[in-house]
Amino acid sequence: MSHNEGAIIAPLKFLKWLRLYETEKPFQVFINIPEDAQDQRTTNLAFHSVEVHIQDVRNFPPHYFSLDKHGFMYRQQKLDAAHIADRDKVEELYLPEMEALLKAELGDVDRIFFFDWRLRMNAPEIEGTVIDLNDLTTWLRPALHVHVDQSPLAVIRRILMQLPSEAEHLLQSRIRVVNLWRPIIDCVRDYPLAICDGSTVLPSDMVEADHVRRHYTGSTMYLQHNERQKFFYMSRQTRDEILIFKNFDSAEGVAATCAPHASFLDPAVPPAFIPRQSIEVRALVFTYPPHHESGFLEENPTQTQGLAAN
Repeated sequence: MSHNEGAIIAPLKFLKWLRLYETEKPFQVFINIPEDAQDQRTTNLAFHSVEVHIQDVRNFPPHYFSLDKHGFMYRQQKLDAAHIADRDKVEELYLPEMEALLKAELGDVDRIFFFDWRLRMNAPEIEGTVIDLNDLTTWLRPALHVHVDQSPLAVIRRILMQLPSEAEHLLQSRIRVVNLWRPIIDCVRDYPLAICDGSTVLPSDMVEADHVRRHYTGSTMYLQHNERQKFFYMSRQTRDEILIFKNFDSAEGVAATCAPHASFLDPAVPPAFIPRQSIEVRALVFTYPPHHESGFLEENPTQTQGLAAN
């Protein structure tokens, strides 16, 4: 591992293809499995580490990266620590700020629905600790596997589940799933977030995996390594520098419909450095179509197959 020309070389964890996946869909179970269940596996996922060049966005002009061309962008947005002091403050103060930022940056936005937000902190994993994923105030550890949060099918399921009365109308829209990620400490060096230029990702690089929870089965996309992929990060990212990136975009003709991402260990950072703390917000962003245009489901009818069974 080494630094060269403003980039670092560091290992990222990619999905390792198994022949098993030809007959069994990749999965991960986040609930307790009954003792009498024949299959006691919590996952069939396999990963391997690959050392990749990760370029520093600070070596590029401001506003060089964009959501439609690369799947991500960085913006300046001052953080008021009081707005993330507790759950009520996040939902009453921080989320409206993120909504205003998205509307200002994306422009063509008719509706924004925040469906999740998470706090993350790099801390030692304590054996036997039970993580309540339904508690938004629970600190989660950084995600180390290169992934996209939502598969296309999972996006439709989420809209049908969380916005049922509006779903028929919303599914005619341009649908984007957009995340807003930032440190909540002065500067992050411990496990920064690497982001992949979505225009360098082939559809065949992505593999869908089910995430089984108690009341809901979602789907995540994991990335297989490909030499053409290009990764970036922001060195010494501050709390006032926010990363905005896509997990899904129903629009045709955009170069990047998503931006796979993962946290990574920077080999140049001392082990005793301040642990990373961050906040991430996830939003469904809708742009209503002109009346003559078809919506996502009309253009992708196969995406509805199997919804009733799930």
